[in-house]
Amino acid sequence: MARIWHRTFQDFFSIRRLWLFPLLAGFFWFLTLTILIIRWLSLGRPQYPGQMNPYVPFISDIAAQTFKPVFIVGCAATGVTFFGSMFAVHHVRYSPKFYGLTDDAPWRQTTSLVALVAGLAAAVSLIFLSIFDTDDAHVRHRHLLMGTFGGLFASAVTTTAVWWDQVWGPTVFVGLRKWCLFNTFLVLCQFGCGIAFVSLMYHGHYKSSGILEWCLTYLGSFWLASFVGFTMFREGYEPILEEEAERQPLLV
Repeated sequence: MARIWHRTFQDFFSIRRLWLFPLLAGFFWFLTLTILIIRWLSLGRPQYPGQMNPYVPFISDIAAQTFKPVFIVGCAATGVTFFGSMFAVHHVRYSPKFYGLTDDAPWRQTTSLVALVAGLAAAVSLIFLSIFDTDDAHVRHRHLLMGTFGGLFASAVTTTAVWWDQVWGPTVFVGLRKWCLFNTFLVLCQFGCGIAFVSLMYHGHYKSSGILEWCLTYLGSFWLASFVGFTMFREGYEPILEEEAERQPLLV
């Protein structure tokens, strides 16, 4: 059962630029959200037909109207680069050219495969979510929304579980722990915002729930971009213990 991931995904391509996937995913999603909210504000904050929240429209409400092509392009670009991000952040863990944990615990490698499948499900759901909008296909849109959030949740939890040893265990890779901590912090923030969003919306606090939905989705863009720190580890360098780095001379 050893080297499950490495046997499945060989280094058959250049992996020097894998960090571009999370960078572009975060950028595309941030840009898509910003265009939608600026569009809504520039039109004088209109209330759209079928808008459930009378104060702050949900993202789907704005996207279903005049800027639907922008939303489709943004979701497609985000979906593709998000799946690439899930692959990149797990591939660098097991690739001999990066962290080289080829003999990692089988359950971690299997969990990485689960995270990749969940990421694919989230990406496909997001793309179709933008096509079947809440105005023309409300029920299908709701199901795809559940699929998107379900895939995102599963991929976030499994990815955090895989990299948890770099948070809790002894420091092996210098500088990696802070990125793992930051990423885990963003996952917890998104989870808290998601719970608060559902609770407030269920109890009829639409203004607060609308604001929280936008906060939740913007947090997602930073969560995606945080994977850049995982995937920019200097290729070809051996793992350096912090204690060893401190013992190295300043001048060589």
